[in-house]
Amino acid sequence: MSRIPVFKKMDRYKAKNLQAFNTKWPNRYDSSLRMRLWTSQWDRGILTELPTDISSLRILDIGCATGRLLETLAEAGARHLAGIDLAPKILDIAQRRLAERGIKADLKAADAEDTLLWANESFDVVIMTGALHHFYRPIDALTEVHRVLCHRGRLIIIDPWFLPPLRQLFNLGLRFVSPNGDYHFYSPAEAVDMLASQGFVELRYRRADWNSFIVLGLKDKL
Repeated sequence: MSRIPVFKKMDRYKAKNLQAFNTKWPNRYDSSLRMRLWTSQWDRGILTELPTDISSLRILDIGCATGRLLETLAEAGARHLAGIDLAPKILDIAQRRLAERGIKADLKAADAEDTLLWANESFDVVIMTGALHHFYRPIDALTEVHRVLCHRGRLIIIDPWFLPPLRQLFNLGLRFVSPNGDYHFYSPAEAVDMLASQGFVELRYRRADWNSFIVLGLKDKL
């Protein structure tokens, strides 16, 4: 069984995130309504932003949960896969799921806002689906992503997109109640600005589905 990672900085959002995804969600994450509504569109969105032949790409999925996206990528031809998640119990489900399908992936229980447990320039692609709004320190996470990506490596982010004033109301409520560890929902423009601040270039975004956006950027040398 994976162990709960040691946190350099714990905050109440991270504690709620760990509680939710290590106890409430592991066995019903994939069957939940919100995941059934979003995941197929998210997976297709990811694949459309990758080359046709992805067999040689080294790909990291941040917030990999039960390993659904890693399985999708393997089915599309990916052979060099890695995943990270905060919650060890949901990561254990991912390990079993992938093993049952003969898929090899380097899975680690760790905090992306602290340290991604791979060397510099380890990946060609880093993916975050539904993870950005959980980060209390998103710039720290993006700094680590920048470090582990190779030069001109690709970052792909998908996150919920709520238009004003709904987004502002949600974010106000999250200051007081955050049962699943949600911290802050961003507009695509805000996400692009964060990536730009960390040295990502050729930034663009588009709608992924009716209430999600996809942001893309390439690593450039700072």
